[in-house]
Amino acid sequence: MLRVVVVLSALIWLCLSSCCCGYYSLQVADSCPTRGYLSSCQPADQCSTLAQFIESGRLSADAVLNCGYTTTGEKICCPREEGNSTNLRFSSSDSRANDTQATTPSWLNIFRTDREYLASLVTTPAPVSSSSIVFPNRVTETGAACQTPLYKGICEAVSDCQSLVPLLQQRRLRDEDVQTCRDGTVEEIICCPTNLPLHPIGHVGAETRLGKAADDDAAAIAKAVELLPHYTHLAALAYPNAAFDGHVHRCTALALTPQLLLSSAGCGHASHGVFGVADMRDVDEEEDYLVDITGVDMYRQDLALLRLAQSMPVDQPKASHVSLAPICSQFELTRLQVSGQLLASAWGMGNGSDCPLYELPMRLLNSDACRDIGKLSAVQDLPSSHLCLAPRDVAALSASNVNSCAPCPAVVGSVLHLRRPSGSRCVLAIATPTGDKCNAEAMYFTSLLDTRLVYFVEQQQQQYQQQQQQQQRQQRMPKLIRF
Repeated sequence: MLRVVVVLSALIWLCLSSCCCGYYSLQVADSCPTRGYLSSCQPADQCSTLAQFIESGRLSADAVLNCGYTTTGEKICCPREEGNSTNLRFSSSDSRANDTQATTPSWLNIFRTDREYLASLVTTPAPVSSSSIVFPNRVTETGAACQTPLYKGICEAVSDCQSLVPLLQQRRLRDEDVQTCRDGTVEEIICCPTNLPLHPIGHVGAETRLGKAADDDAAAIAKAVELLPHYTHLAALAYPNAAFDGHVHRCTALALTPQLLLSSAGCGHASHGVFGVADMRDVDEEEDYLVDITGVDMYRQDLALLRLAQSMPVDQPKASHVSLAPICSQFELTRLQVSGQLLASAWGMGNGSDCPLYELPMRLLNSDACRDIGKLSAVQDLPSSHLCLAPRDVAALSASNVNSCAPCPAVVGSVLHLRRPSGSRCVLAIATPTGDKCNAEAMYFTSLLDTRLVYFVEQQQQQYQQQQQQQQRQQRMPKLIRF
């Protein structure tokens, strides 16, 4: 018994020392999206099965996932026994369904947080290791044959591998997919791909025929018109163009209160916001609803709070195209972000032109995927109060031709929404200003469910109201008549 207690204490210490890689915060007893074994989220000091699984070799300490924190310590994905069987890898979906029905109350199905549903949403590819590469001839010299999980090749120096750069540019491979044969004296000897056919650079995804471009543009506009009723709380921010004879729209803000808009800190100094327009190329400044911006207050280099000259008539029949942003609850953040769909919404960015509204499906990543972003950013407390995400379809980041629009979610201050099972949307976060790359595949979003942000907004709202009351008193004061 003493040995079990000692082992369990050591494992808990390892988890608290960041050996356990986490995904996001779950509630106690929630099913965890672990691969290869069943588990539920439990306080680390209450996980009675962890020592048994480690001692039997069915689980290693570095494979234990973190699922949040309590007021006294860490929560981990505690392994669960599957009847009397010691084989934790299921052979059929029936056995998973039977296990879920046997251990999960029927009312919990409304949250759709069972292990089967989580496993279908969270993809955790196995990390590449040196054991993933195979040498058929058992030699690693230059010119020797090699084989990786994704391709076959020969061992060559990086500078001699002619196929590497085209495959990376065409996104047929990623940096982490290319594996090493051995360390060279001057440069690395890699497994250079030989069996992946190359397409001429400039012809991949670069169809520029006028007919197709027009069709794509018409489809994007039609989609924007369809989406607009869901995003009456979003405004496109306008900035003077280079000639100061018009405006360009390159950022997105949300209506937080009738007097305040909220946007990314990189979008602060806009002249006005535009509501209710699906395609910003069709803005009519005399007919559409515009709000003038008179001041900007920055929050921790993350967000910009934009003060309006006049309060917006939200939730009134004459202003049906304007509404306040529906903010997600903490419950939705911790539960429904895995059962709903995450969408980054904004107006796109074109080559010197405005663009239609879009929504881009996103997926949660481990915070380690955004580690390099934080090194180049002046944003404080990364990754605290931030979510690391990436588009589900990376190809959607690219424009179909040089004149068309691209989403640029990390640049245009896109707003992260959660699509609820009912189809409605609520706001979770706003893109963090960590860089200016339109094709950034991993990016941070600043969560709006932060008590410090709420306190900051309340202070600014009180200041705004005091200023309004002071102006009203001055207007009611009788004018002094000078003789």
